[in-house]
Amino acid sequence: MGLEEYIHESLEKLQKLGMDALDAEENIVRQFRSMPADMVADMESEQIFGMLLGGLGFYPGTEQAASGMYAFDVEMPEIERMYTGFLENIARISEGDLEITDIVEEISEEVLEAGTGTRTVRFCCNGKACEYEAREHYDWFDPGMLSYMNRVTEEQNTGRSLYVTGDGGQECIVFYQTREWAEQFRQLFGLELERPGV
Repeated sequence: MGLEEYIHESLEKLQKLGMDALDAEENIVRQFRSMPADMVADMESEQIFGMLLGGLGFYPGTEQAASGMYAFDVEMPEIERMYTGFLENIARISEGDLEITDIVEEISEEVLEAGTGTRTVRFCCNGKACEYEAREHYDWFDPGMLSYMNRVTEEQNTGRSLYVTGDGGQECIVFYQTREWAEQFRQLFGLELERPGV
């Protein structure tokens, strides 16, 4: 199967799962065409699929991300607000299930300069006060935040959770979906999504 055929087939499967994936086909094909041909030829299908998901879930950007998903580089560009952007996007993909407000990140100048230590992330989820002590490692996102946020999500009893996979590189791809959806995803793609912290 050729690359463009594989991309189209994968996007069609995602469309069946209720994601507006086919709208992004042209942009994703263009992304792969811009890469050196030998590099693409050496990629495993898992890597291609990971990049495809990363392209669909990237936000903010010129295109709105596909519904119900969010992709981000775990080496964060905005060190002082790295968890604020994450929480805002979790609220966005929940489409009203999770109202996340009053986000505050407390980090000392010393920890910021040293690149190690902790920062306190405080926020409210549907009116409930939440607090997470994030481990600092320079500009890298603390994956423990995914586990913590999933526990917060589970407490809301919306019937949906955070499911996570990667792109084979530094992209973390997050879905906010039901257990049944994650099982359908596994059947269609042969990929088990992780449900962190649950």
